[in-house]
Amino acid sequence: MAHVQLPELPEHTLSFVVDGRVRAPSGPEAAEEEEPEDEAPELAGRVVLGGPVAFPMTAERYPDVAAYIEQEAAHHRYHEVHLSVTFVEKQDGPPLHSVTLRVNLAAKAPADQPIAWSMAPARIDDPSQRDVQFEIKPQLKVAGIEASIGMLGGNLPGSRTPFLRATRELRSDPRWELKRTKNLPLAGTQRVVLVVRADAGAVATMAVEVTAATRSSILRRYRALPTPLRLAADL
Repeated sequence: MAHVQLPELPEHTLSFVVDGRVRAPSGPEAAEEEEPEDEAPELAGRVVLGGPVAFPMTAERYPDVAAYIEQEAAHHRYHEVHLSVTFVEKQDGPPLHSVTLRVNLAAKAPADQPIAWSMAPARIDDPSQRDVQFEIKPQLKVAGIEASIGMLGGNLPGSRTPFLRATRELRSDPRWELKRTKNLPLAGTQRVVLVVRADAGAVATMAVEVTAATRSSILRRYRALPTPLRLAADL
């Protein structure tokens, strides 16, 4: 496995407004929605977004898969994108129940829309899973599938890792959902890596949105404010 240097990420402390709430005596699924509130001071400074940092995947950076990258160059280009979410613990305010990191990829027509070709981590259940590893294959897929032609990875600083699930791979709207469990509170820092495939001749862009939720007897949903909610990057 070839190890690559994980880039440092600029950090953005997020502010939130209440996007909706539901009463949840036995779970939010059966609850009825109520009117949203106007502001969420208890979440101020609780979530810090790192990145995005994006750079092209080149044969020089990934010599193990240089042939595949060069073969694809006439049709597609690939970018490696790094993001992170840091959870700041505070004594006051409700504990975070979940945070969702949404990525929106776009390109102007007639180009095909860029897609999330690979997402890592795909799932985390164990707090000891702190490495980010992803494989470069003929399909540039995430680690865990046999017959890869190369693997890339990097070690993250030790941190408490929340439950995580990546969804909407191979689409233009991928997301990571992080949810506290009995043994895994939302604390520490979690880095995620996205491999984006875009048309070779098109300018692709990426925007990031963050939502959060807290839960007691009421499940409250929050949406990050417009600044710095949408962090755009040219790919």
